Amino acid sequence: MKVTDSAQRFGFLVADIQRLFGRRFEQFAQRTLPMTRAQCRVLAYLSANRGVSQAVLADILETPQQTLARILERMEEAGWVRRRLDARDPRIERLFVTRAAAAQLQIARKLSDDVRDEALHGLTAFEAVQLTQLLQKVRRNLSNVVPTPLDTVVPAVLRRESHDHVLCANGADRTTPPADAPGDDLSDISDLRPQ
Repeated sequence: MKVTDSAQRFGFLVADIQRLFGRRFEQFAQRTLPMTRAQCRVLAYLSANRGVSQAVLADILETPQQTLARILERMEEAGWVRRRLDARDPRIERLFVTRAAAAQLQIARKLSDDVRDEALHGLTAFEAVQLTQLLQKVRRNLSNVVPTPLDTVVPAVLRRESHDHVLCANGADRTTPPADAPGDDLSDISDLRPQ
């Protein structure tokens, strides 16, 4: 196969690796997961940005609002996403991952790990770690110059910071949900962030 000039360019190479990685993930997911690759992607980003609005999530995912609205509607029907009105602005709905989705997200992460292992085949353990660290450095560099979406800050009342604190088994400080809060969302769980 002829190596083109594009294949030598950093941006093209990263995008093409992402495309191939995504296709391979989809091959695995079709046999294992009850959700699409797009829905897995929404869950991964939503778990790392709990409580964002649909507009901000669309910006993060670089997905048209209407497309994301359809995806979220199907995910809500399946019980994977929950909406809550913003306490300060009732026109805004905040999005959260549910417990039902958490189990699927863990399966998706395992599949992603399997694809990663295939992608890194032939690299030593040191090379694999070094590659990840270098990519994280590149990501930090770009994060410093690319504007953040309007607001990924969630009001304290939605983070439940204004409620009594409890100490988790691992020693981390966690807040208890208010008595009237729904019990199946994960707005107060922090271990779902992409790794």
